[in-house]
Formats: sequence, C-alpha cells, structure tokens
Amino acid sequence: MNQFLRRVLCGIALIVAAVGTTGCQHESQAEQEEVRTVSYRAVMESNKPVPEKVNTWLGAMSREDKVGQLMMISLHGNTLGGQSQKDVIRKYRVSGVMLTNENIHNKNQVKAFNNDIMQTAMTASMVTPYIAVNRDKVLRTNDSFLRLPEPNRLGQLPMERIINLATRSAIEMHDMGFNLVIGPNANLGVPNVSYTSDPTWAGYMDLAMAERYQINQMWFGYNYFPAVTLGGDASFNTADEAKNYLNNNDVAVFKRLIAQTTANTYMLVMSHIQIPAIDNQHLASASKPVIQDWLRKDLGYDGIVMTDRIDVGALQANQKIGDYAVASVVAGSDLILVDADTVHIDEVHRALTQAVANGTITNERLNEAVKRILSMKMQAQIQQ
Repeated sequence: MNQFLRRVLCGIALIVAAVGTTGCQHESQAEQEEVRTVSYRAVMESNKPVPEKVNTWLGAMSREDKVGQLMMISLHGNTLGGQSQKDVIRKYRVSGVMLTNENIHNKNQVKAFNNDIMQTAMTASMVTPYIAVNRDKVLRTNDSFLRLPEPNRLGQLPMERIINLATRSAIEMHDMGFNLVIGPNANLGVPNVSYTSDPTWAGYMDLAMAERYQINQMWFGYNYFPAVTLGGDASFNTADEAKNYLNNNDVAVFKRLIAQTTANTYMLVMSHIQIPAIDNQHLASASKPVIQDWLRKDLGYDGIVMTDRIDVGALQANQKIGDYAVASVVAGSDLILVDADTVHIDEVHRALTQAVANGTITNERLNEAVKRILSMKMQAQIQQ
C-alpha cells in the first residue's frame, strides 16, 4: 500500500510540474507575442515626439536586441549573397554595417549590397541600420565615387567649391543607399587626414559640409575626438595643461561643431590616442575622464560616441578585443566599430553580452547608449 501511495503522489507531482512548465511556456509565448505587437513602423509613423517613440521601442527590445545596437561591423566581399554574411547580421542584430574599400566595386554593386544589408538588418532587429562609409578613406582610384581632392587640398579650395563637392558627394552616397558618412574630419595638421591647421577654417568647413549632409538626408560623424596626435613637442604635467592646449587646437573645432550642429543628426568618433596627463591608464576611447568628464560634462555633448576600429584600440592597449570593447562602453562609448573578422565580431558580442549579464555594463548604461542610438535613428527625415 505504501508503495502504491508513493507512486500516486509521484504521479501527481509530475502532473503539477508539467502544468507549471506548460504555464511558463504559455506565459513566455504570450510575452513574446506582446512584444511583437509593438511595430517599429507603427511607432515611427505615430505622431508622438521622438523621445516617446524611443521609450516605446526601448521597452519592446530584448537584452539581445540592445546589445546588438552597440555594434557597428564590417563585412568581407562585395555582395551579401553568402548566407554566412546574412547570418552574421541576423545573429548579432547589429546596429549597422561600415563598408570599406574591399566592399566597393561599382555604383550598381554598392547599391545592391546596401539594399541587401538594409533588408537583412531590418528583419533581424526591426530597427533602421546604419549603412556607413568613411568618405575620406575611399580610394581615389575608384571611379565609382566622385573623385574628391586629398584632405589637405580640399581645405585649400574656396568655400563655394567645397560646398559643391560636399553636395554632390552626399547625393551620390544617399543614392547608393548609405545613410551615415564618417566625416567631416575635425583634426588639425595631420597629414592625409586633416583639411587644415587652422581651427577657425576647419570649423567653418565642417559646418558647411555637415549642412549639405543634413539637407541630403545623411547622418554623419565628426572625427576624431579629442585629437589624432599631440605633436612631437607637446608634453603636459597636469590635465588642465593638456586640456588648455587642445582647447586651443583640435578641441576648439569640436566645441564649435557641438554648439552649432543640430542634435541627433551626428555622432562623434573617438580616437585611440592616450593623454597621460588626463588618464595615464586608458586610451581616449576607453577613458571616463576623456569621455564622461571632458566631452560630456565640460563640452556639453550628449549625442552618440562611437569608437574607431576597436581591434586597433585593443592592440594599442594590449587587451583582448572583447575586454577593450566592454571597457569602452563602461567609459561612455555608445557604439563599437568592429572590423570584418567574424572571430572579432563574435568575441565582442560575447563580451558585451556577458558584461551586461554580470552587471559590469549596468542596465542604466546599456539603456543610455541604446537611447542615444534610437534617438538618432528615429529622426523621420532620414529614414530609408
């Protein structure tokens, strides 16, 4: 009898457990269905102000969705025909894709490539992806693009000519399916990078070019904060000395751009320079004193901070690429640029996911970064 009762009790326990599990499965499915009922298109087409749209969509995003929005990746090849490339975009639900010279063959090919990226990314994350190019780095031997002068020669042209070239370039990029250009450059006196050594002329040029990008529905990224180089004879004993020097040079340009450029139409790209007087342990792209204290608090910038290629920063810092990506986000970066190496992409994604799960990247920091990204992407005038 005792054995019979034990069997009956065990049977009841199994039934209760099965019902409980089924209930949990139904609850999970119901939750998923509830999320799916929030349509990105419906949110975008609503009459709500952008901050409300951002909060609505943020509330519908999973942790995986949010982590994906922290990553801008590159891809190999010049088509998205391979399933493996589409799987990378789908698996990681990335915020965007940066095309490089490897991806650019001719205008029709680029247009088809970008269209495939847009469609694949939209089905993966539901959010408009950045499709980016660093215009100053496009090879001038590539006849697919309008041939622009070298940066230092561009800076020597009259403003009317600069505006003409910026307009034609913006129209061309938009027609090929790009929605983000890395540039204009705000650095001074750097060979093959800078337009000029004059901070006043650099600010004037950059604002004129940025206006043409805005008019032609392109987001853009001023680069590289706070500088690319300090010059051979620059040395500082204190943080104030270093800041005062740069506030009269490269940062003077950034100050003007931040003050006079419409919010949420642009981002700032961090360099991997180290300024020991300000932070003797971290490069600028992973430095709280540079990003949080100087850029955000002192200069009042509250937009997206994107890194330059994170593998380069990790190499300079002698860190694993995933660890460096996490350190950069913790320090205040919102968007991590990853090269086309799928091992690197996976390592960065795993590190960010783990850091969010264990609290190294807090939910507050994660949501802050994603909100900035959504606030730009939900500007209706630049939707694809």
